[in-house]
Amino acid sequence: MLGGIYLVLLLIAIFVPVISLLVILAMPVPIILYWIRHGFKSGIYFSAAILLVSFVGTFAGFLLTIPIVIGAAATGYTLHQKQSTYEALLKGTLGYALGFTIYLAGAQFVSGINIIELIQDSYQNTIQTVQSEMDTVGMTVSEAQWEQFDATFDYVLVLIPTMIAVSSLLYGFISQWLAHQIHNRQSKQRILYPPFRRFNLPVIVLFIYFIGSLARWFEMDQNGWLYPIVTNVAELAGILLVLQGFSFFFYFAYQRKLPKVLPILAVVISVLFGPILLYLVRILGIIDVGFRLRERMGSKK
Repeated sequence: MLGGIYLVLLLIAIFVPVISLLVILAMPVPIILYWIRHGFKSGIYFSAAILLVSFVGTFAGFLLTIPIVIGAAATGYTLHQKQSTYEALLKGTLGYALGFTIYLAGAQFVSGINIIELIQDSYQNTIQTVQSEMDTVGMTVSEAQWEQFDATFDYVLVLIPTMIAVSSLLYGFISQWLAHQIHNRQSKQRILYPPFRRFNLPVIVLFIYFIGSLARWFEMDQNGWLYPIVTNVAELAGILLVLQGFSFFFYFAYQRKLPKVLPILAVVISVLFGPILLYLVRILGIIDVGFRLRERMGSKK
C-alpha cells in the first residue's frame, strides 16, 4: 500500500505541475513510515522496489526518486532505532543532500548540459540585456558596480553546496514532520520533535565557525579547491549559529513565562530585516554556545 501511495505521488509530481511542489514534500512519507515499522532488511527491499517502480514515471521519475529514497531511508531507519528526532533529521538531511547531488550529476550526464555553465550563461545574457536597456534610457552604471554584481554572483555560485544543504534541511524537516503526524495517528508510540528551545549546538560548531572565518581573512585562490570548502563550511556554521540564536529566543521566553508569540515575532522580524538583525542573532548564538548562557540563566533562576 505504501509503495502504491508513493507511485501515485510520483505520477502526480511529474504530470500535474500545478501541485507538484506540495506533492514532492509528501513523497518521502511512505518510505519513512515503512522504514520506521520494518527496519533495515525489509526497508532495503522496499527502497529497491521503489526505485524500480519509479521508472514508470519515466527516467526523470527515477532520478527524482534517488534523493527521496536515500534521505527517507536514513530518516526512517534512525527513528526505527529509537534515536532522537534531531539525529534523524541530521541523517536525513545528509541523505537528501547526497541524493540531490547524485540527481544533478545524473541529469547533467543524461542531458549533456553543464548546469553551472547554463546558470552563468543566463546571468551574462541577463546582464547584457540590462546594460543595453539602461543605455537606451540614458542611465549609466559604473564599471565598479558591474564588477560588484559579478563578484556577488560568483560568490553565490560558490555557495551552491550550502544552498543544497539548507534546502535539504528544510525538506527533511517538513517531510519528517508529516511522517510524524501520520505515524502518531496509527501508533501508540508517538514521535515528536523536541521543543525548539532545547536546540543546542555543540561547542565544536563554534570552533569550526571561527576557524573558517579566520581562514577567510587570508588571501586564497578563488579558483582553487580550498576556497569553496572554507567558504561553505563557514557559512553553514554561521547558519547553525543563527538557529542557535533563534532557539535562545524561545528558551528565554519559556524561562520568563512570556507569550509564545513574542519569540515567533522576533524570528519573523529578524528574517524580514535581513543581514543586520541576522548578524546580531548570530552573535547571540555565539554567546549562547561559547558562554553557556542558558546554564547561567538556569542557575540564577
